[in-house]
Amino acid sequence: MKNAITFLFLLTAGAAFGQKQVVSAFNANKSGDFSSAAAYIDEAITIEKAAVKDKTWRYRGEIYLNIAQDSALSPAYPQALWIARDSYKKAQELDVKESYKREIIIGLGLVQTTSGNQGISDYSNENYGPAARKFDLSAEVAGMFDVLDTMAIFNAALCYEKSNEIDAAVARYKTCGASGYQVPNVYLFAANILRQNNRTEDALKELQSARVQFPREQSLIIEELNIYLEAQDYARAENNLKLAAEGDPNNEILWFSLGSVYDNLDKTAAAAEAYLKAIAINPEYFDANYNLGAMYFNQAVEGINDANDMWKPRMTKAETASQKAIEDAAKEKFLEGRPYLEAAHKATPEDVDTIRSLRDIYARTGQDDLMLKMSGLLK
Repeated sequence: MKNAITFLFLLTAGAAFGQKQVVSAFNANKSGDFSSAAAYIDEAITIEKAAVKDKTWRYRGEIYLNIAQDSALSPAYPQALWIARDSYKKAQELDVKESYKREIIIGLGLVQTTSGNQGISDYSNENYGPAARKFDLSAEVAGMFDVLDTMAIFNAALCYEKSNEIDAAVARYKTCGASGYQVPNVYLFAANILRQNNRTEDALKELQSARVQFPREQSLIIEELNIYLEAQDYARAENNLKLAAEGDPNNEILWFSLGSVYDNLDKTAAAAEAYLKAIAINPEYFDANYNLGAMYFNQAVEGINDANDMWKPRMTKAETASQKAIEDAAKEKFLEGRPYLEAAHKATPEDVDTIRSLRDIYARTGQDDLMLKMSGLLK
């Protein structure tokens, strides 16, 4: 009987001890001594009788929320907001009768708004890593109320990008995209940071996946195109540019780019057609005029070289006629390219390559005065 009484006394003392820590934490918190309150409440949750009460965890959530909001004290407790979140969640779990449902919801709501506001502050101070994690926390708590806070997720993505945490940024941009927030831009952002970090194939996968949803979205097509052009993968670039140009037929830059791709693929007829479409939209477009003129100029030079290669000391009449035919065809190519190079020269008079090409054309076609004029410009 004596042993039983002693055991009962120990249980009562243990319960009283746990209650004492909780009361001390409550009083310290009320008086603004949050550091002492944290010490008391952290001790209380190690005591079984206190740890099974929702009140203990509600107090802990409030104490750590107060610490997080105290600018002087919070640096010593960098996890205060996360501890507050976990404490309120534990209180919610233990409050089976939902007697304190409202208080717990208010506490979690304060965790959400505080983490969001501090995320903005950290971003302004260029503390991008901490800012990202606080935006994550804000979005997570919103999710506990069945709310998808896309703005917080987007802000987290932006901060992860700025802190060079690439995979985290991409994941959050894609979450935004899946919910329809800032599409298709978020897919562009994801692809762009992958590309900037030399993860070209990953970037292409993201773009191609996005284009399943937005098959004719110009910005996605052009971003994918840029990757192909950088890699000089003209075959894949051709298909993208055709889609882009057909989707925006009054965009001379797209037609010029398509012409350039055809040029690199030695599809000269298709290249000329694309360049001409660009020029029809903007007759003063230097790049399109120059490229088309240069294409004809290069064909003419190849013809002249072929004709020269045919020369030998004794040529038959047929060989001489064949050589002259090739030279005449080359001269026609010079004449075909001349108006476009002249238009390019008019658009950009100081471009040396254009002047040099025109000088050679005028020399080949017997226009001596114009040839001398171009020679003078080169001097």
